Amino acid sequence: MTAMTMLFSIQAPSGTVLEFLVLFTVILLGPVVFNRLGLPGLIGLVIGGFLIGPHGVDLIGAGNQTVPELGKLGLLYLMFVAGLELDLRVLQEYRRAAGTFGLIGFVVPFSLGLCIGFVLGWSLPATCLLGALLSSHTLIVYPTIRDAGLGQNPAIASAVGATVLTDTLALIVLAVVAGTQTGSGSVYLILLEIALGLAVLMFVALAALPRVVDLALRRWGSDRVARYVVIIVALLSMAALAEVFEIEGIVGAFFAGLALNRLVPNEGASMERIEFFGAAVFIPVFLVSIGLLLDPSVMFTGHTLGLAALMIAAALGGKGVACWLAGPLFGFSGLERLGMYVLTIPQAAATLAVSLIGFEIGVFGTSVVNAVLVLILFSILAAAFLAQQVVERLPAHDGARPLGSRVLIVTSSPTGPPDATVRIATLLARPDGGHSDLLIIRSHADPPIESMALKAVEKRILRHGFDGRVRTAVATFDDAVSESMHTDASLVIVDEPTFATVPGRVPVLVLEDGAGEEDVFRVIADGEVDERVVEEIRGRLTGSDRWTIPRLRRGRVGV
Repeated sequence: MTAMTMLFSIQAPSGTVLEFLVLFTVILLGPVVFNRLGLPGLIGLVIGGFLIGPHGVDLIGAGNQTVPELGKLGLLYLMFVAGLELDLRVLQEYRRAAGTFGLIGFVVPFSLGLCIGFVLGWSLPATCLLGALLSSHTLIVYPTIRDAGLGQNPAIASAVGATVLTDTLALIVLAVVAGTQTGSGSVYLILLEIALGLAVLMFVALAALPRVVDLALRRWGSDRVARYVVIIVALLSMAALAEVFEIEGIVGAFFAGLALNRLVPNEGASMERIEFFGAAVFIPVFLVSIGLLLDPSVMFTGHTLGLAALMIAAALGGKGVACWLAGPLFGFSGLERLGMYVLTIPQAAATLAVSLIGFEIGVFGTSVVNAVLVLILFSILAAAFLAQQVVERLPAHDGARPLGSRVLIVTSSPTGPPDATVRIATLLARPDGGHSDLLIIRSHADPPIESMALKAVEKRILRHGFDGRVRTAVATFDDAVSESMHTDASLVIVDEPTFATVPGRVPVLVLEDGAGEEDVFRVIADGEVDERVVEEIRGRLTGSDRWTIPRLRRGRVGV
């Protein structure tokens, strides 16, 4: 074969490699371009999916299964992260306001969705699914609100807590509709199976899964890759369990996120990995797969735009009515109610999930999916604009920081703190969804700690639920602790029984050596929080994993 013949035999790339190249090019460039235009990056992923899809340049054709299948995994991942990121401590602290607002925030948009469906002559399943779609919301702008110091505001906290209820109810409606549409047999038997399945999912999520995953993390947690795989196995196990009862896997994925909420703190190392893989691969692939469904010949018709307008009015109007109904019940000001509204109008995670599954089971058509994408874009842009108004006008709320939000262990031992100390830090942090960090102190005369020795320390403490960062510093022990008392830590734990210092802004827990009935701890804190901190520590540790921690029977305040 001549060189000229070989040259003419070269073909354009095709197949899976080209599809992945195109897919990840969109994932890379889509958010970048749209962020520079001042638009949310997720919209860039959806538009990018349209451009490469069958209604665009057709690089990924209508018969392609690779991207849609990966998109399904991304959908599970999206709902898992949604459950994982919810602050359950806030829900518990403001459960009355959160429960009331969550119920109203679900019922009002759901009822408006039912009205729209009946007026348009839709079937009962499609009408109920539309109501569920409109009643859910995603806390997209919460990081902006929280970083402005408003996270502890009772109205803001209640809106965050209400998300658990609204999204759970929306997913239950989805489970019932999807089950009755795809199942065979008597409707009553299908409903009974779904009810049994939901009961099993809730039991496993609340009782069994956290214990099993905690045990697995403590057994194999020294390997960070294994920690991530354990979490993914838990996610997929709950999704598979849901499907056993003819319930959509995303319901199980959401419950898995709620179940592991305490084990994977939002600011911990494991959460960083989960968010990294989610933001880099799984969730963007799902959004691109949604874009493949975009059809301009459908989206820009009067029917689709009119449907989108009705959805926008029902979703944003319904949430507004809910905020103005619930606000006066708990004495929230007009500005605080605006903050609640800003948090609850963005439509994204559950909305996309419900619309896509509705399309897959034949309840929704392409016009509904396209109208939902218009709703998502409008709601996110409206929330982003209003969030800035809330941040500028609503004063920061100076609430007490949760005791376990960020626990710092300080030790002078080059081999790290004792296992019991690490376990105590973990048990103090988990109720608040917090995490622990470790600071190892050495003097100028001590040799630097080798990286292998530091990794050995990290490997050992990971087995005890530790999910933070290990660092070293050159300083005296007293100076290091004193400096830590003026940082963003919420509690400092010291394993030097003789340590004593002047109380600072952050309480210090000193673990003392003792035996039997004399096992005690000391808390060094100012007069406003001393007894409260002692009682809170005692309550969290008494009766918890007694075989792995000292029996801290007594506690006292003082130097």
